[in-house]
Amino acid sequence: MFARGYFPGRSGQVFYVLRQGDFLWDKNPLYAFMHGSPWPYDTRIPLLLHGAPFIRQGLFTGAARQQDVAPTFAALLGTTPPPTATGRVLSEALAPSTSRPRVVALFVLDGMRADYFDLYKDVMPTLTRLRAEGASFPNAQVDYIPTLTSVGHATLGTGTDPRIHGLVVNNLFNRVTNKSQESYDRLNPQELMALTLADTWNIATDGRAVIIGQGGAIRATAGLVGRGACLINGRKVIAASYAAVESGAWETNGDCYTMSDALKPLNARRYWENAGGSWMGHDISTASRFRNSSLFQRYEGDALVAILEREAIGADDITDMVMVNLKGPDYVGHAYGPQSPEIKETLAELDRQMARALATLQQKAGANQVVVAITADHGMPGEPAAGARRLIMADIVNAVHDRFDAKGRTVVQYFGDPANSQFHLDTARLQTLGFSLKDVATFLEGQLFTAAFTEDEVRAAQVRLAAQRP
Repeated sequence: MFARGYFPGRSGQVFYVLRQGDFLWDKNPLYAFMHGSPWPYDTRIPLLLHGAPFIRQGLFTGAARQQDVAPTFAALLGTTPPPTATGRVLSEALAPSTSRPRVVALFVLDGMRADYFDLYKDVMPTLTRLRAEGASFPNAQVDYIPTLTSVGHATLGTGTDPRIHGLVVNNLFNRVTNKSQESYDRLNPQELMALTLADTWNIATDGRAVIIGQGGAIRATAGLVGRGACLINGRKVIAASYAAVESGAWETNGDCYTMSDALKPLNARRYWENAGGSWMGHDISTASRFRNSSLFQRYEGDALVAILEREAIGADDITDMVMVNLKGPDYVGHAYGPQSPEIKETLAELDRQMARALATLQQKAGANQVVVAITADHGMPGEPAAGARRLIMADIVNAVHDRFDAKGRTVVQYFGDPANSQFHLDTARLQTLGFSLKDVATFLEGQLFTAAFTEDEVRAAQVRLAAQRP
């Protein structure tokens, strides 16, 4: 799993696996629960397809993964998948057809554990119906580490592994600047090292296909829609992401994308002010805190429906693409956990917004002209059970420094994201101090974690992986 998620220059030097049930925390109350691990609560995801007459109804128990979505959509489009795709066409779910749907839509429900479909089915009638009517893959899994938003969305968008598309963490360490930076720094999609299906369809149709991307963060949107006009011979696609700044507005990269005029009058501030700055007893009076509420899910839904109503979706015989990240379950799950009243209320709102979006798509394109895929980028851990631990990041860094760099305490260069599952280390200093990466990995494995690997070990595993799968 680490081999699939490793990219030179972006990944760290030591990789670790927490004990099942444990997770890291940086004491930020809005991120009291943190995903990123290889355990089922993070890697089991929902995956379903819906849309007669193009999709078969049934339960398909074979293996499925995020990389399979883009090739499957390519088959529906009647085109070839991106050349670097490693996924397969989920052909068992496709019905024979001589025509193409007018719209294919991917909804990535961020942080949506697979078991939410059972735990909260009483408040999710739309998603429950879609699962029953369509093709469901109960054994869908994420097959890389770390299980993160930027990684998952790029994997879904490109149909290939993180080792190929290059998005391997949400926050990477830049050794040149000696600082961390978010993925798609300054809204720049050039970090993507592989074409998305949206890129190839944009080029194949010379921009005639309407391609829409929306997400609660740029690390979701860009991975789905790709580079737009920032690709040779690409045209601008419609894409935007939520800007978690005090304005509560939407933003885009104007060189690559265009933002729908439908978003311009929408601002999140009105939502939290109308609620008195509070939701279920929680302060949501800033653009960042607002995200940890079901009101944010409503805001995302309002924005999506406004775009779909305004743009020329399904207006001709060229199939259009709608690529959406709905971030509500992730932000609320981070703050309150998978068993909380807050997540239940957010999932109820998510279901209502899904119903609105689907009704709008069908109204624009025709009831039998829309194919929808619904999945997630990752899951979410629950409250640590008896014997499990919520580990503090600073304690881990201190433990490494106490053992290997007690005086200087600089050998750990970056450990700033609790979900990354890796350390960035000053290897030259470590060697000067008389230690190796293997020494660090052995220490971590013996003292804190279930397993730990060096960069060399992950690279060697990647060579073996490449020999098994293109």
